[in-house]
Amino acid sequence: MELKPTKTLSGFIELLPAQQRCFDECAARMQRVLKTAGFAHLDLPAIERAEVLTDKDNWDEIETQMFLFQKGDTKMGLRYDGTVGLSRYVAGHLNDLAFPFRAYQFARNYRGERPQRGRYREFYQMDLDIMGIDSLSENYDAEIVATLARAYESVDEFIGPVNIRVGNRRFWNAMFAHLNLTDEQSRAAFVLIDKRDKISDFYDGLVETVGADAANEINNVFSNGYKSFAGLSDALDGAIGEMDAFMNLLDSMGIKNAVIDLGIMRGHAYYTGIVFEFFLDNFPELGAIGGGGRYEDLASKFSKTKIIGVGAAVGFSRLMVALLDDNRIDLTQFMHPVRAAVLCMGSAQVAYSMRVLAELRNAGIVAVPYLDANKKFKNQIEFADKIGADYSIIIGDAERESEMLAVKNMQTGEQQTITLADTIKLLK
Repeated sequence: MELKPTKTLSGFIELLPAQQRCFDECAARMQRVLKTAGFAHLDLPAIERAEVLTDKDNWDEIETQMFLFQKGDTKMGLRYDGTVGLSRYVAGHLNDLAFPFRAYQFARNYRGERPQRGRYREFYQMDLDIMGIDSLSENYDAEIVATLARAYESVDEFIGPVNIRVGNRRFWNAMFAHLNLTDEQSRAAFVLIDKRDKISDFYDGLVETVGADAANEINNVFSNGYKSFAGLSDALDGAIGEMDAFMNLLDSMGIKNAVIDLGIMRGHAYYTGIVFEFFLDNFPELGAIGGGGRYEDLASKFSKTKIIGVGAAVGFSRLMVALLDDNRIDLTQFMHPVRAAVLCMGSAQVAYSMRVLAELRNAGIVAVPYLDANKKFKNQIEFADKIGADYSIIIGDAERESEMLAVKNMQTGEQQTITLADTIKLLK
């Protein structure tokens, strides 16, 4: 019989046990921070109607970007991020939720794009949002950045410190209006500014797009700073004041690692105000590891009620896999999750071994049995070593009859015979 392939499909991720334990621990720590900040955990459906996922009518066109399928007359697709599902959820429960409503998701998402390093077809993403009806104070922008900063701080022993770069699309909208740019020129300028650090001909591209005079003014934002444009228009003054207030709020919340960088734009056109991205100090080559911003009326296709929010997303799989694959995280503490292996030397010892196992687990000790009692001691002790057990508890005829336990330290080789109660004290 021909053997089936064991390799995963391209764009899908598998981790070894120690890597998975590290992944899970980081996810749990970050989620604890979000829960402490009062964010409700939402576990929304992975499958949505195709019409919910996209506004496009061309099935063939969107099929390349999403995982789509059809059951009967209903076209469906796997979610590609958390935003669309959240918008549908909030619009459908307006009367059930307290606003401003805050929630987070930690879920698998799916995209049909061509897989490459850092881009997967299946990946975990962490989303956190605060939403209001008709209005939402800009103070929440600072709160969501501070909350995400604390979440990253909870795992800094694994990923190192982060830095935050803050942009403002409202500033650029005011700037483009001051420069009398057309909508088409403004859209093109947004794209160029977003790619400023990635293209060598940024200035030439600006000149070609908006003309030399406007290009010089845009360039001056980066060379002279945004405050040099104060007094040119009410809209610019409002955006400048917004950034100053935002940074002051971050400072008051103890967030000292944020700077204004008006080259931060975020790719999504629905952002309308403050935008931000997080980067790793130790691994800047990974690029942004999370980001978000303020959006308005994102749920307009689900409800006539205007929903305004500020949100952030963490590409969790992308971050963790990059660090794990390159051995940038010390996995030592995740290599030995088992405190004790219970080794059963003969079928007569099975019942006593199971009693010992139950008592260890009742005491909160991670214990794994080897219940193929007819296997030789050599096989069983090799198993204990391979699963990374700190201790082996060896139960033979003598131990069963005396109700004692032979306890072996797997690191030093030292072995002692002690009671079950003393074993529990030793292992706790």
